[in-house]
Amino acid sequence: MSGTRKDGRGLSRRTALALGAAGTAGLAVGSATGAEAVDRRPRGGGRPRRGADDGFAAGGDLTMLNWVESCGGRYYDADGRRVDPVKLMAANGMDIARLRVYTATGPDHPRIGHPGSYLPEGFQDEPDMLRTARRVAAAGMRIQLTLHYSDYWSNGLIQDIPKDWRAVTSLPEARAVAALEQHVRDYTHALMRKLEAQGTLPDYVSLGNETAGGILFPYGTTDSDAHWGHFARFVRAGYEAVKAVSPATRVILHLDDAGNMDKYEWFFSTAAAHDAPYDVIGSSYYPFWTRKDIPTVCAFFDELYGRFGKKIMVMETGVNWTPLTHEGVEGQLTDNGPVPYPETPQGQKDFLTDLFAQLKRVAGGAVLGNLYWDPVMIPAPGVGWEVGGPNVVSNTTLFDFQGRALPALAAYRTA
Repeated sequence: MSGTRKDGRGLSRRTALALGAAGTAGLAVGSATGAEAVDRRPRGGGRPRRGADDGFAAGGDLTMLNWVESCGGRYYDADGRRVDPVKLMAANGMDIARLRVYTATGPDHPRIGHPGSYLPEGFQDEPDMLRTARRVAAAGMRIQLTLHYSDYWSNGLIQDIPKDWRAVTSLPEARAVAALEQHVRDYTHALMRKLEAQGTLPDYVSLGNETAGGILFPYGTTDSDAHWGHFARFVRAGYEAVKAVSPATRVILHLDDAGNMDKYEWFFSTAAAHDAPYDVIGSSYYPFWTRKDIPTVCAFFDELYGRFGKKIMVMETGVNWTPLTHEGVEGQLTDNGPVPYPETPQGQKDFLTDLFAQLKRVAGGAVLGNLYWDPVMIPAPGVGWEVGGPNVVSNTTLFDFQGRALPALAAYRTA
């Protein structure tokens, strides 16, 4: 594969990972024999796992995995043999894991104004993320870390200040902004130090999730020039904290709605005007939400790279492998948009195969990689988008309702 790092045997990094992981995952990969296993022990020191020439990164969001397994979710290979899903995904060529982290979770940290809406205590928080980081690093995967700077889902509309930071709301605005800036700096730096200490520094860190509207509402919104100034201060604090620990880690600003050039032009031009530093543009691409096919979104990425000179990480992608969830209802995606692939297991595989191939052909290596959402959120008692909520993505995963690997997982072998 062009542009991929070769190991001592002349194998690409992805092939070496697949051969090394195959034995422990219970899955035969390729026809090569006699290949020694790759050393996957978490590394200490101050460098992330990625090298400059590691090529296209193909992976997915594994944030939910520990919660699913704790609720009884089990994973199997295509032949029905129970497996460690991380090892199985690595054996198929998945080489990067997105890990999202909230400042705190559980019933004492609900969404503001919605006391019954909260995330599971003990999961998706810092200790859980650190556990998963060790697990994916041991399987040879790189890490993309997303900092929500919230106790609850954050996106273009919801960006709650963490409960433990909300004392700032009693301060005059200038002091509140300064205090939040320090919270962002201290929290980010401490988390990076913990990742460094266990040898799992991330290759990429996203400061927030889908931040077109800003972060830490209402202070860091993007609805006025003054608030843009606050948002830029928060971004700068996070950026500097990441780089103080790991200069090689690349920092992402992540928006939804891939293909909307007006939104991206406005956001990144305004970010530049306010000196908000970042290294990589993050973009969510769902054919359902964007109503864009693959050639259209690739043309958008080409234009975006030409306009801003920043490479792009596709932070989220998902399509249905069957029209309805395990509960027999429509899920988060009610169709697969304009892509010419049916809502079937084979259609899902063909979509990913085509997507990976076309993303890699964008001029100048503009697209660094693609992260699938959500590959592992299979049905399990109690698992949903929040505690007590439904699982609305069980029909978009890379495993079926019984936890058996779907054909789409094999698309990563050639990514």
